Amino acid sequence: MKRFDRLLAMALALSSRRRLRAEDLQREFGVSLRTVYRDLRALAESGFPVEGTPGDGYVVAPSAQLKPLTLTSDEAEALLVATRLLEAGGDDALRARLLTAVVKLESALSADAARRLRNSRRKVLSVEGHRAIPLAAILAAINDRRVIDIAYDGIARGERTSRSIEPLGLVRIRDQWHLAAYCRLRGDLRVFRADRIHTLHTRDERYEDRPGLSFEDFVRMSREHHGASAAS
Repeated sequence: MKRFDRLLAMALALSSRRRLRAEDLQREFGVSLRTVYRDLRALAESGFPVEGTPGDGYVVAPSAQLKPLTLTSDEAEALLVATRLLEAGGDDALRARLLTAVVKLESALSADAARRLRNSRRKVLSVEGHRAIPLAAILAAINDRRVIDIAYDGIARGERTSRSIEPLGLVRIRDQWHLAAYCRLRGDLRVFRADRIHTLHTRDERYEDRPGLSFEDFVRMSREHHGASAAS
């Protein structure tokens, strides 16, 4: 990502008015802490109303007046295509949230852009043959760091097993969603095809970080594996 694009993305992240630590921004943008602090200083010097200190985190000043975010017609249509991809394999809860999000998006556009988006909604569809995937429940468990119990239809052995897992993140590969998680049955990181999850129950129990077994570790190991396969 070019520096200008990163600065813009960082400003948008801070505009949510959540307090973000430098470490949060480091993970989000994949740069060093030194670069994060340099970018924050550049934003402040350019007049962006960010305030905070290392350790306490950074936030847009409560008194700051930010202009509402505007989208071009092309950007709105790109978001519409993304929602169609999620709708096709998602459950009713996720589809309902996506519908309200698109309606809100439409209300924020100009009359011409809103008309174009409504036309696109009628002409952009995505249909999948798999059963609905509980994406809303999975995303909630990932964000709340909650343990989930699943009945999973395995591929290798062709049998259904019961697992207690710690969900870490979702990855879409081609036309399938994959859930990366720490599996308590196997005692290691595992990947579960979301469409093969037969039932899902979210516990009240929250899980803690496991050193070397985070979503970032999973992504790194996957890239190293694919890199080694390509080299061989």
